[in-house]
Amino acid sequence: MFALSDTWVHFGGKPALRGISCRIEPGERVAIVGPNGAGKTTMLRLFAGELLPDEGEVLIPHRTVIGYLPQEADFGAGEKTLREEVESVFEPVHLAEAELRRLEHRMAGIVDHETAEFREIAARYDHLHHEVQRLEGHAIESKMGRVLAGLGFAEWQFDRPMREFSGGWQMRALLAKLLLTNPDLMLLDEPTNHLDLESMIWLEEWIKESRSAVLMVSHERAFMDRLCHRIFELHRGAVTVYRGNYAKYLAERDQRREIEWRAYENQQREIAQVQRFIDRFRYQASKAALVQSRIKQLEKIERLEPPPSDPRTIHFRFPPAARSAKEVLCLRGVGHAYTETPVFTGVDLTLYRGDKVALVGVNGAGKSTLIKILSGKLRPRWGSREAGANTAIDHFTQGQWDTLHPGHTVLQALASAAPLESEQNLRSCLGGFCFSGEDVDKPVRVLSGGEKTRLRLAMMLFSAANCLLLDEPTNHLDVWSRMTLEAALRRYDGTLIVVSHDRYFLDAVTDKVIEISGGDVHFYPGKYGDYLRHFDHGGEPALPERAREWTEPRPLAKR
Repeated sequence: MFALSDTWVHFGGKPALRGISCRIEPGERVAIVGPNGAGKTTMLRLFAGELLPDEGEVLIPHRTVIGYLPQEADFGAGEKTLREEVESVFEPVHLAEAELRRLEHRMAGIVDHETAEFREIAARYDHLHHEVQRLEGHAIESKMGRVLAGLGFAEWQFDRPMREFSGGWQMRALLAKLLLTNPDLMLLDEPTNHLDLESMIWLEEWIKESRSAVLMVSHERAFMDRLCHRIFELHRGAVTVYRGNYAKYLAERDQRREIEWRAYENQQREIAQVQRFIDRFRYQASKAALVQSRIKQLEKIERLEPPPSDPRTIHFRFPPAARSAKEVLCLRGVGHAYTETPVFTGVDLTLYRGDKVALVGVNGAGKSTLIKILSGKLRPRWGSREAGANTAIDHFTQGQWDTLHPGHTVLQALASAAPLESEQNLRSCLGGFCFSGEDVDKPVRVLSGGEKTRLRLAMMLFSAANCLLLDEPTNHLDVWSRMTLEAALRRYDGTLIVVSHDRYFLDAVTDKVIEISGGDVHFYPGKYGDYLRHFDHGGEPALPERAREWTEPRPLAKR
């Protein structure tokens, strides 16, 4: 069992965690949820041993192996290859195997197995043997290859220097190392941030098969739903424990809060009634005894705090989309390549007015490339792209620097997208995206990833687009903001094509799927969940006839 007992943590003299107590059983999987700044990462760092409590205890059994994945890591400028970096996990195996051979030689020279020396050697031998088994030292190469492939690395990348990988791929390498240590307790801080859908699903299956206990922080609702046995909710430095996955937590939390609000409101009415009596008769001598009695009554009441409200989140809806031609975008025989190897070839695709399409595929399959071609920002090496009459496109990119000037303030950036709007209207709009007061004067260059995403979404409201191409729009958004964006896109009456690794998001806002795989494009009718179930039942990545009705390219109608 792993536990916190009456644990307090302060930062700058202010309590971040207030005497919390909770435990994680062996093999149990738990998610920590709560608003930004609630102490989720602080809780992980306590269990990881990176942070000591000011008061209370962190209870970890002796010889527990803990694996901690932070949100960010730096491998420096060393020359280690990916293979060498990941293989370093198994250095204890090589050392243990060498020591086991030495211990075997020593034990062979001791005749009396009842001596203290022999028992001490045998105990050490058993411990080392257990470590080699725990790390599956007999299958190092195959296990390492399986994990790296599952996280999206190609075999040719194994001998590439770590410094050449982007930060996201370096985090995948760190996650691979953690999984290969086979820890007793796995601490994961936003483990899916840098994963595509396929790698995320693979990670889920790995964790399910693992015997490790898991404590995680995540914004991925499907990830928490599929894995978690319990939820720890942090609010105002206190922890509330819910049994079940994230969906059950939401339902039970709403029920609890309704009960808590009724109790709080009833108490507030009682306090107000007593206070009115005191204020009315405070200076009447004939009522002095009664007034004193009511004052003592108020002093004895144990005041209830108002139940937590949902964290501050964005509030918006897209304006009505201008009517476009029936055929919005058409690709004929489109292919592209950055090197001699094509990303994809022979893509024939027509997007119709009102289509809501999920674009899926493994990392590097060409999703962003296809979206750039559809947007008109990238000219295909082969084939043609044609936009229908009255088609107005807004392209949300993974790197928001494409459309945000780093020297602008938040207010100036929005004004550049809506030059005819008054400053009051712009400030009001930004307030709906959680930019208030001095926030609107922040330079774009200092904004966090989530703030850039919110600003870019605000700018989209003034684009008059009737075709949205969204490349990972949920990155850096919290759960509540993702739900708001879902609701806005469900109401949006234009055409939509979206890339996202949030399965709930895809299922909520799209009704067709395009898959890029092995340089080819395959089409599926139905929601993303239907697409997954197609493969769960042995389906092949081929285009059903009924899907062709909306994908076969035709000359665009001019309207």
